[in-house]
Amino acid sequence: TDGEGLPVASLPRSGWNYILINQKNLLPSSFSVNLTKVENGYQVDERISESLTQMIEDARAAGVDPIICSAYRTMEKQTTLFNNQVAKYRGQGYGTEEAEEKAAFWVARPGTSEHHTGLAVDLVARSYQMLDKEQENTPEQKWLMENCHRYGFILRYPTDKSEITGIGYEPWHYRY
Repeated sequence: TDGEGLPVASLPRSGWNYILINQKNLLPSSFSVNLTKVENGYQVDERISESLTQMIEDARAAGVDPIICSAYRTMEKQTTLFNNQVAKYRGQGYGTEEAEEKAAFWVARPGTSEHHTGLAVDLVARSYQMLDKEQENTPEQKWLMENCHRYGFILRYPTDKSEITGIGYEPWHYRY
């Protein structure tokens, strides 16, 4: 079952919120998204803004203070982030191809990032804004990991799924 008692086979498998984007499934060139602004000027797909806002408000009402540190990204922004990560590995002595492979484990290649869809947000504790494994120990992440499903979100890159996702553990990356 899906945790709510519904047989998994009966769950819908298509629709705007089921778009699969990863290293093997590039964003279709025909893709478009209607964006709306949320907290701190970040943008998300307008269809998730109410759920995201409610989740953040409920977290704050519960005594924790998550903030958005990334949401929708353009191809240009993703290209910059990816190239910066490649440059980091090149600076450590890796060749271009190996540097790109290592970088892609931590930063999605342009055209393969869930952030392009407007359905992914990075949420961190206001009191600890580092994007590292320690983020999982914040009260904010503990609350989000326990409650995000109630708002339609999942922790997309859990610690034990890197072999499947091809992405390193990100205890801050939530996908609608």
